[in-house]
Amino acid sequence: MTRKTYETIIIGAGISGLACARSLQEKDRDFLIIGEDVGGRILTSADGSANYGAFFVCSDYHHLLQYVKIKSRIKLSNFCFHEEKKTYVFFEPKLIKYSVQFVKALKLLYKFRKAFHKFRKNSEIISQKNAIENDPFLYELYMQNAPDFVKKQKIQKGTDTYLSKALYSTTFSMINEMNAFSFLQFLLPMITPIYTFTFEKEKMIQPFQEKMICGYVDDVIYKNGQHKVKADGNTFYADNIVLATQIDWSKHFAGVKKTNKPASTNMLHVKGVPKSIVARKEYQLFAPPSNVQAMANLKDGTYLFYYRYERPSLENFFKDPHIIAHKYWNPAGTINGHALIECNRGNNMYLIGDFNVCGLEESYITGIYAANQIINSG
Repeated sequence: MTRKTYETIIIGAGISGLACARSLQEKDRDFLIIGEDVGGRILTSADGSANYGAFFVCSDYHHLLQYVKIKSRIKLSNFCFHEEKKTYVFFEPKLIKYSVQFVKALKLLYKFRKAFHKFRKNSEIISQKNAIENDPFLYELYMQNAPDFVKKQKIQKGTDTYLSKALYSTTFSMINEMNAFSFLQFLLPMITPIYTFTFEKEKMIQPFQEKMICGYVDDVIYKNGQHKVKADGNTFYADNIVLATQIDWSKHFAGVKKTNKPASTNMLHVKGVPKSIVARKEYQLFAPPSNVQAMANLKDGTYLFYYRYERPSLENFFKDPHIIAHKYWNPAGTINGHALIECNRGNNMYLIGDFNVCGLEESYITGIYAANQIINSG
């Protein structure tokens, strides 16, 4: 029979909740994790052949890489860009006229990456909000609109032709929706190797599997110095509460009034024979405001197909298409805006996840931060 009282209850079994649990487990702390879907937005197809959620990991995901199996590298040469009826690849003669702009962009990315790695390290011991606010370079980027940044850096043409399409396919956002921080963050794969992967879920949760229950939390109440959690007809109590869910659910309990805007997308897993528009390269990136956002060849006769609104005619892209699965990601991530939310909400409540900075490693680190706060509090 499950106990009713714990030192800590973690609500949500996505990557941030699992990271928090893992960190508490390593210090032999008492906790319970309640979640509906282990892995959250790291979602794998029923046969394990495809990632329906997060599609790639970066080589500098030092925490998360312990729990994934690296597969194939995704290279810039694998991309094909689509703009209305025009298609082109990354390495072709037309790129030469943007060479000065790309050199500028690369310099900015190297500068940003250095500050970003420092931010990650700092975020293990101080909140993301404080870590960004303590770095004038990162704070200015976070508060600046991406189009203004691009214009100021004089990299507009190259951004419109190439970079905006890469961002549209990875963030499911248009550049005019983004801040400059996210703009640079999601261009880091230009200078940081990225790979497809398999999430080794069992390896991650094995040490604390008996401390997990599957369920939906209905309510969280703080009273008399303790948190009361109602889940599927059961009631639990804890000294510490960690909210590791999507921000649109947890903001009410955490007293958050303003959040960044979510990005959403539809994903289809499609089996079919590709037409010429698909066959040229492994990854197809489409220009906004196209309803189709991206396509990925899984090299087994199937494809991941991403679009925003109404389902496009798959016959334009495949012969005899067959839909294996559909997933509506809403949100796919909380990316756009300038709201910085404090993780420590008072009364031993911690809010973790991707609400400030989107990304698997960044979400993982918020879990480490919350665990460190609990461990160091006594």
